[in-house]
Amino acid sequence: MTPCARPVWFTPVAAIFLTGCAHSPSQRAPERLPVAAQTIPESIPTPPVETAPNTAPDESRPTPAKRSLTISLGAQQFAYAEDGQVVRTGPISSGAAGSPTPTGRFAVLSKDLDKVSSRYTNQLGWQAWMPYAIQFNGHYFLHEGWLPGYPDSHGCVRVGEPDARFLFERMRIGDRVEVVASF
Repeated sequence: MTPCARPVWFTPVAAIFLTGCAHSPSQRAPERLPVAAQTIPESIPTPPVETAPNTAPDESRPTPAKRSLTISLGAQQFAYAEDGQVVRTGPISSGAAGSPTPTGRFAVLSKDLDKVSSRYTNQLGWQAWMPYAIQFNGHYFLHEGWLPGYPDSHGCVRVGEPDARFLFERMRIGDRVEVVASF
């Protein structure tokens, strides 16, 4: 077998056990080196930290005045609105009974394209991968993840990959996020 060939037993089901956050993402999690191995040679300059706010990928589209996300725990659905008009809806998986997702009015606190959980690990003991993470309250995030059709997370709100990417591109720091018992 060549070094790049997958073994016969490597199937999409096996891939689930090799990724983070107990889901099958659209792409593999980036490999993480131990902290000691993450040295940067002095000859390579480090890029400056960008402090400007994120801009929309499509600059020709007018920026909506008001963006909001409503998450219904009872319906296991989200509704994203721009200027009061619902633009997109989709399924979610919220916190399981022992780790409920908090309800209330929140705001987007931060965004991280390749977030790695500092609290939870996957089945292999690696830190859980949370792509397209949007922080809305403390250690609670909306991010791409497995959607079993019922509440199943540690309190985060999981959405499918297309929805996670869409919301990550549209939502901005400070946008309203409301988590309700039902619509």
